[in-house]
Amino acid sequence: MRIGLVRHFKVDLYRSRFMTSREYNEHMYNYDRAEVIPNELVIDKDWDKCYCSSMPRAITTARTIYHGDMIITDKLVEIPAAAWLNLNIKLPYYLWAVLARFAWMRNHFSQPEGRIKTLKRINEILNVILSENEKDSNILIVSHAGTLYEIKKLLRKKGFKGEGFLKASNGRLYVYER
Repeated sequence: MRIGLVRHFKVDLYRSRFMTSREYNEHMYNYDRAEVIPNELVIDKDWDKCYCSSMPRAITTARTIYHGDMIITDKLVEIPAAAWLNLNIKLPYYLWAVLARFAWMRNHFSQPEGRIKTLKRINEILNVILSENEKDSNILIVSHAGTLYEIKKLLRKKGFKGEGFLKASNGRLYVYER
């Protein structure tokens, strides 16, 4: 079985380098609704089925690169992020992002979804994908950076091998085989 992972295309949204907690939360809200900038990736012929996040940027990407059977699911959405503290001082965007991810890892109440709930949801959809498809199937998954990182780790635990990444590049295919 081969599983292809693709992160959605690059999002067309300006981001300030420094922002308050309110501005960070507003940016995350707008990011989830922004359009994407397509690239030339088209991979129809190699894949039997595509599982896709229900977020618009992932659906647009999936429909651009793949024209076969597609299953859209909320279980592949991005790990939501929110400001960890309510501060009215401007901090670098990357600091807000790191603090939000740390809060997520600790299941902090500031995050819309904690790590335990996220991993449960991702494991459920991965188990469905692996059980509902034959061992010689080629399955494409279009999702988001954080979600794909967790999927990659779960695939490796299940005996898949493939190219590693810390943060999946936008519109790039990563293939895992067992």
